[in-house]
Order: sequence, then C-alpha cells, then structure tokens
Amino acid sequence: MRLKTLLFNQGIFIQDIRNVGWVSLGYFLCLLFALPLQLLMAYTNDNQFYQYIPPKSLFGLSHEFQIFLTFTLPVLLAIFLFRYIQVKLSSDFTHSLPIKRGHLFNQHVIVGLLVLVIPVFMVGIVLLGLSQFMPYDELLSVQSILKWMSVTTLFNVFVFLAGVFVAMFTGMSVLQGALTYILFVFPVGVTVLFLTNLEFYLFGFAADYYLHQQIDRVIPFVRLEQLERIPLTLSEVLIYLLLSLGFYLCARLVYNRRHTETATQAIAFESLRPVFLYGTTFCTMLVGGLYFGSLQGGIGWILFGYITASLLGYFLSMMILEKSWRVFSKWKGYLIYSLVVMILGFSFQIDMFGFERKIPNSDEIEGIYFGESIYSLIELDQSIENVHYNKRDYIEQSYYYEQSESIQNIRNFHEQIIKDQLKPLSNQSNSVAVRYDLENGDQIVRKYDISPQAYDSQYREILESTEYKRNQNPVLKVEELTNLDHITINAHQSGTRVILTNQQDIEEFHHMLQADVSEQTLEEILDQRYWRSDIEYEFKDNKFLNINWKKSYSHIEEWLEEKGLLSQARETADDITYAYVMKNEENRDLYEFIHENNLELNFEQREEAIKLDDPLELEEVLKKSSGNHDGEYIIGFYYKQSSYPDFQTISLEQVPDFILKKLP
Repeated sequence: MRLKTLLFNQGIFIQDIRNVGWVSLGYFLCLLFALPLQLLMAYTNDNQFYQYIPPKSLFGLSHEFQIFLTFTLPVLLAIFLFRYIQVKLSSDFTHSLPIKRGHLFNQHVIVGLLVLVIPVFMVGIVLLGLSQFMPYDELLSVQSILKWMSVTTLFNVFVFLAGVFVAMFTGMSVLQGALTYILFVFPVGVTVLFLTNLEFYLFGFAADYYLHQQIDRVIPFVRLEQLERIPLTLSEVLIYLLLSLGFYLCARLVYNRRHTETATQAIAFESLRPVFLYGTTFCTMLVGGLYFGSLQGGIGWILFGYITASLLGYFLSMMILEKSWRVFSKWKGYLIYSLVVMILGFSFQIDMFGFERKIPNSDEIEGIYFGESIYSLIELDQSIENVHYNKRDYIEQSYYYEQSESIQNIRNFHEQIIKDQLKPLSNQSNSVAVRYDLENGDQIVRKYDISPQAYDSQYREILESTEYKRNQNPVLKVEELTNLDHITINAHQSGTRVILTNQQDIEEFHHMLQADVSEQTLEEILDQRYWRSDIEYEFKDNKFLNINWKKSYSHIEEWLEEKGLLSQARETADDITYAYVMKNEENRDLYEFIHENNLELNFEQREEAIKLDDPLELEEVLKKSSGNHDGEYIIGFYYKQSSYPDFQTISLEQVPDFILKKLP
C-alpha cells in the first residue's frame, strides 16, 4: 500500500485531469478541424470549377494552425501542470504530501504526455477511417498517417519537456512561458547577433556566409514549417529525442533540489541570477550595436548602441530579478560587465587571434572560390538547389579556380587587400568574396568591400586570365558543335530575332563570339553596357546556353552587319525617331532624376535638353548608353513604335564629343 502511495497518487491524478483535461479535449477538436474536417470540406465541395489538389503530406493541411497548436498548447500545459511550484502556498502544500518529489514530478509529466498524445492518436484513427472512402491514396496512406502521428508527437513531447525544463528555473509562470520561447530561438539568435557584430571588428569576416548554412533549421518552429518540403532526417529525429530526454533528466534533477521558498522569484536559483542578468545585458547590447551600426555605421554610433542598449538590458533584468524599479543604485555589476566586454572587444579590434592576416600558403590550397558576392559562394554550397535551378542550362558558370597561376593571382590580390585595408568610397564599392579549400579539408572564407580602381593591376591579372574567362563565360567551353541545333538572337526592344541554322553560319558566329569574349580587357569585363538582346544556344538534347550581348562585342557585330542581319539582331538608329539628352549635374539615380524633373511628360520641352536626330549620332549614342541607374548624362530614346521615351544613362567617360560641345 505504501509503494502505491509513493508511485501514484489518485488525488493528484484527478486534480491534474481537472486542471488540464480540457487542454486534451480542445487539442482533439482543433486537430479534427485542422485535418479531417478540411479533407471532408474539400471532398464534398461540388463546385465544378473547383478542383482540390491535396498537399504532399498531412503537414500541409492547415500547416500554420498545426504549428500554432504545437508551440502553444504544450507550453501552456507545462505552465498549468507546474503552476503549483510558482505559488508559495500551493508549493508548500503539495510538497508536504506523502509522495516523493521524483514520483510527483513523473506523475505530472506522464499526465502531460497523455494529454498531448491521446488526441493525436485519436485523430490518426479518424484519418484512417476517412482513407477508406476518400480518393487521396497517397495523402491518407497508412505510412503518411503514421508519419504525421509520430512527428507531431515528437514535437509535442519536445516542446512540452522544454517548457517543464524551464519551469524548474523560474518562480513566475509568465516568465516561464517567455523563457521557453526564448530557449527555442536563443542558440540561433545569439549566433546571428554575435556574427553580425563581428563584422564591425574583423576585417574580412563574412557573417552572411555562416548565417546561410541552414542555420534556420535549428529553430524548431521554423523546422516544423519546412516539413512538407524537407522531411526530418534520422539524425534530426535522434537529436530531438536526445534533447527531450536531456530536458526531462535535467528538469527532474533540478526539481529535487529546488527550494519551495523560491516560488514567485524570477530565477529560482541564486547561482543562475548572474547568468540571467548578464546574458540579457549581452544580448540587448548586441541588438543595439547591430541596429545603430547597420543604420548609421561608424564606430561612434556602434558604441552608442552598445552602451545605451546594455544599460537598458542590465537595469530591466535587474528590475525583473528584484521585482522593483529601485535598482539604479546597483551599478557596480555593470561596471564589471563593461570592463570584461571592453577587453573582449579590444582583443577583436587588435586581431589578437590573427584572423585578419591569415592567408594559406599556395602549396596548401586545393582550390579557390572567387566571386563578387558572398552569395555566389552560398549558392555553390546549395548544390541541390543549383542543379534544380539550372537544370536546362548546358554549361553553368563557375567560380572555382584550380590552376596555379589563378591561385597565385588571387592570393596576391588578397594580400594587397589585407595590407591596405582601404575603406571604399560609397559610390565606388565592389564586393569580393574568397573561400580557400585546403588540402586538409579546412576552409577559409573572407569578404571585402573595396574600390576596384585601387587594385587595378591585381584585378587585371585575375579577370584577364584564361581560367577566369572560361569560368565566367561558358560559351568558351563549347567546342563540339555537332550537337548544337541552332542559335537565336532575340532583340527585345524591336521584337525581332535572328535564327542561325546553317552549320557554317553557326560555326562562324560561334568563333566570332568566342573571340569577343576571350579578347576582353579588364575595362570591357567590368563594363556593364549591354544590348537589349540575348543570344541563346539550343542543343539537340534540349539543353540551352544563354549569353548577354555586351556592346563591346565587336566581332559578332561586324559579322552580323556583313550578313545584313544587324537590324534584326538588335536595336539600331533606324528604330529611333529622335533622342533627347540632358545633363545630370549631381549624378543622381536615373529614376529619381526622371521623377523629380517629370521627364516622362516634358523631356522634349526642357530647355537644358538637346535633341539628337542624326542617324550616325543616334547610333553612336546607342553604343555608348547604359541601362545602369548612375550616369552624368540622361538620354531618352523615342522609338518609332512608342511615344514614351526609353531612358538610359551615359557616363562621363563614354559621352561622345558632339554632346560635350553642346552640354559641357
């Protein structure tokens, strides 16, 4: 009889059912609405214009509502079941009963698990019944239903035990709920804040690269949202099971050592109060530094964000711990915190760990990823998505370099960047991203914002190399033309096209295009002037290769002109009635300039604008103009098929002399 009293207390069980039994009933009704009822409504819909397409899995049915239930009810359940340890009278009374703490804890946990598991099991039975007469064989298969039941139960148990774990460390129910949700996002949140703040101190640190390594999958409710597209892996299931077990064991151990008088206290253990205090201060400090650093920039604003946010976080958390606003006399702890943070920040500022100066030796490098953006490196790592996105492309661009000459050129470039550590001008900034793949399997990733003009010689050695041009221009890798069906040149402005099907024409055009690409200088590679035409290679195996037609490609232009096809391949002066040119004194953004000056309607009436209608001048201006938003001159082309001007810009370096004479 005594053993039964110790292991199970009927009164406690009945009281738990009275307190949280409604949660089980409510959860069951919500799941019925979210899954079976949704399927029934779709099945009985007799609208002939409505064809219901079922999702791939049961997680796709009312998935937002399912996520809401999974991360709301288990947390509330943990609060309700262990509410008694947050109230002093209830805590004293319950712990005076003739039942061991461990058994009392287990009884509450078991009741909570039953409350969550039974509704899922019952709804699973209902879904099995619906599968007998509904035509959704894949969605309502036994495997699909069991998968939904098991994964839903796994997340329910995980969230519930996380809530129980948090309950052991606080004496306030409201704080328990808040800390439970913070627990789910804390690892990722702190990582994001810390890495983004490191960019302010470490020259070359690429926070974006590390933040895109599927870090969002660590957040439980984000992971649950992805289940329809990305099922749980076995390793993820094991991690959630181990975390759930860890929450349970830690919570039970802490429960046995928790004092009843800690009820109503924000943090139940004296030794953890500094962790809460300084942890909150540190997180708010990072948020403040990131906000002002991103918004304003400059070390002054960053320090302002750190100081104001950390003061706010420190005294707010102190108020929570003391349950009083009279805490401003306790400032000595903040001074100690500030000293530690200053030492930490100074160590990063002086690069104590040698991060900024680290460059591997050439003989250690297996290959290098080199691109203008860190996102090109991120996309290369996401190989599955890349294959899906480029599945119709014949040859893809590459940012990977293995030749010793290229590796040495990139290393020289990198060394010069580290040596100079120049801050680029805001209007002349380019991004450079480098990742070294070492022979021992390690990787070194760096990202820099630089002014290209300051590294002309280093840029030239890299961009004018054969490997770079072959990587960035897949047309140079096309050597066998027997599988090439035809080449199409689409002129989007005029709506015309040229289709080359004759084998000799194809070979001649291809060799001319390869010559244009391979002979490009640094200036031509960086030149962003393109014709509004694209060149498309279509191969017999239904693969394609698309090339943007740069205005510097003179060989193919001469070839098309000899064949009498130039006017069909791109816009020419014959397509234009006239054009107006106006000086952009402050080199402002194209569309901002157009809007403020109302050029859409009155370009022709502006006294400071000049008119061009000579075919030779129009042709030259066409070749010099760019679709970029920046340029010292604004030009509006009035095409014959449209009364609305087509706006482009011309840079000071490209503007023809006949315009300079009229608009100096």
